[in-house]
Amino acid sequence: MSTIKDFISPDIFTADHAFALYRLPGRTEIVGIKQQGAPTHLHPNDLTEELSGYLIYPFQVGSETPILLIRPQEVVTFDLPDVLEAVKGYAYTSDEQEQREVYRDLFELAHRQIRAKGSTLKKVVLSRQLHINIDDINPSDYLDIYLTACTRYPQSFIALWYTPESGLWLVATPECLLEKVTSTLWRTMALAGTMTWDAGSPMGNKAYWSPKDKREQSIVAEYLHDTLQPYAEYIERSHTYPVRAGELAHLRTDFTFSIRMNTKLGELINEIHPTPAVCGLPKDDALICINRVEGPTRSYYSGFSGPLNLDYDTRFYVSLRCMQAKGHSAILYAGGGLLRDSDEDIEWTETERKLRTILSLFEEKKQEEEDIHEEES
Repeated sequence: MSTIKDFISPDIFTADHAFALYRLPGRTEIVGIKQQGAPTHLHPNDLTEELSGYLIYPFQVGSETPILLIRPQEVVTFDLPDVLEAVKGYAYTSDEQEQREVYRDLFELAHRQIRAKGSTLKKVVLSRQLHINIDDINPSDYLDIYLTACTRYPQSFIALWYTPESGLWLVATPECLLEKVTSTLWRTMALAGTMTWDAGSPMGNKAYWSPKDKREQSIVAEYLHDTLQPYAEYIERSHTYPVRAGELAHLRTDFTFSIRMNTKLGELINEIHPTPAVCGLPKDDALICINRVEGPTRSYYSGFSGPLNLDYDTRFYVSLRCMQAKGHSAILYAGGGLLRDSDEDIEWTETERKLRTILSLFEEKKQEEEDIHEEES
């Protein structure tokens, strides 16, 4: 096989195979996985390390959003090509003005439940969608957009996957849900809080983060630590530090742990997913609130995906900063954590910043701007 473009069908949306392309953070190699026909459907309890392939897991498992495993009938590694000079712009229109009113109503409904007398809710993650129409895009252009994302966001997990059941998704996420570090050690992270990245600001000092951001991150970190306790023989918790994700920054705490004997992978995932970073706390109450306010609209957004036991490598990344492509239209997803003192205008602005991660891939950039970005990265 000569190039990455030979790996998938020119018309991605009519392909008779399922495939995934992924680039791990900090790497330059792209791994391609493909199987003929539809992927395998799994039950959460079926997840074990005896399986192998690319796992696609929704926010909530259902008949319309099954757990999917792309079997590795064909696995190829490609070097990331230089695509900067090939970046082109696409004319698109969006429903942002309509979404503004929709989001205001959803925020009010969710926030009212958090603030209600006797409510147990500490946090609810409210998501929104941005529908865009792209006039001059071809199916094969989505591969170029994916390669641009790989170049532009070197420290994110970048994936492009397609199955007949899910359609085509592009993910450029900074958050790892679970990864196997050694034969006995695993790692996860608490990632929350959002600021615009400013290389000249002292955001490494947590005093420069808002109380809301620090509280939100602390909720996720404490949840993960408490949830891991019954399943871990050993847990090591890092200090909390800021990390860059494109033009944004988040607060992050790492957890390295060993799993108790006889703990199944699916059992552990059932406990930690969805985390308060994409759902809320308490988890069951937050899910009820999300289903009541949003309805079943998330699909595979805020689920996770990644390689399962491919060359003994297992890494799952939360499906954030993502897009479901539908030919000449696409749905972009973003969300933010609501606390008792959250402000609707601030939360809306946060979702706007997050949507820019994917939306900017459709916009032409000057070569000199790309050169500056490369130097900063």
